[in-house]
Amino acid sequence: MIPAQFVERRLADWRRLEGLLRRVEGAPDLMLSAGELLSFSRLYRVVCTDLSLADANRLSREIQLYLEDLVSRSHAALYTVRRKRIEAIRDLFFLRIPAAIYGDRYIRLSLLAFFLPMIFCGVASYHSRSFAASILGEADMESYVEMHSDSHKDPSAAQALAGTGMYIYNNTSIALLMFSVGILGGVLSLFLTLFNSVHIGAAIGFLLSSPARDNILSWIPGHGPFELTAIAIAAGAGMRVGFSWVAARGRARLRALREEARASTPAVFAACILLFLAAGLEASLAPAELPLWLKCSVGGLCLVMMIAYFGVIGRMAMRILRKRELDGHS
Repeated sequence: MIPAQFVERRLADWRRLEGLLRRVEGAPDLMLSAGELLSFSRLYRVVCTDLSLADANRLSREIQLYLEDLVSRSHAALYTVRRKRIEAIRDLFFLRIPAAIYGDRYIRLSLLAFFLPMIFCGVASYHSRSFAASILGEADMESYVEMHSDSHKDPSAAQALAGTGMYIYNNTSIALLMFSVGILGGVLSLFLTLFNSVHIGAAIGFLLSSPARDNILSWIPGHGPFELTAIAIAAGAGMRVGFSWVAARGRARLRALREEARASTPAVFAACILLFLAAGLEASLAPAELPLWLKCSVGGLCLVMMIAYFGVIGRMAMRILRKRELDGHS
């Protein structure tokens, strides 16, 4: 192949790589899409191969210098892109997610609407069977006692894996339902939050006063904090989206819906992570024959981690993001 033919065949790829390089170098904060990043990597390999074959294809010194420049710039840009990806992931987990949860008044409302009635109904059901029966019904109460009175054995690895998948499906279905019904003005998310809160609280309170007490104490502590918090967060995100449709605050309703749905994404992501963690604990730790103090310690540790992450880190993250926003406007 003569040099002119080689250059003619490869020039389009060289130009495409050069265009991507100009974008990355001209905008330091630019993040390439996944497709663009794959294309960039492919073109980088192509140019490296072309440079290695430059002598064999008798390319001019000018073309060789051009390819050397592309390779050098691509190498630097590739590591810059990777660093940006790492920084974006770090910002997502340590800034945007905790700040979004801490600063969202709808999630605060959802957490209060979920945990306060649950605690009240749990205490009332523990001391009064008639109160529990008014919420659960006698038939369901007996079935709950029978269900949780069975003895449990340590799960095998296969059983734990299968159980994790089942609990992920079940928990995610509930959380997605709590979020998705929020589109109906947010009211249904609030209603389901209160309904589940009352029902769960009454069931736990009654079971703690029943012969199934030891089993329910052994089952709940490890995964409960993650699972219940995730459901409340998903409901709060649904409320935010739904209430934006009702009270757009001067925005077009579709615009308000898009903006609030985008703003609720970190909360949904956080809820999914918590549900995955809860499912793993529920399938492996809950049925395991371990001391109750150990299971309660795991649950307490999970609770402390969430308070530190969403509370302490969330507050700090909000300050950092606000400072970045102010610096960007100045």
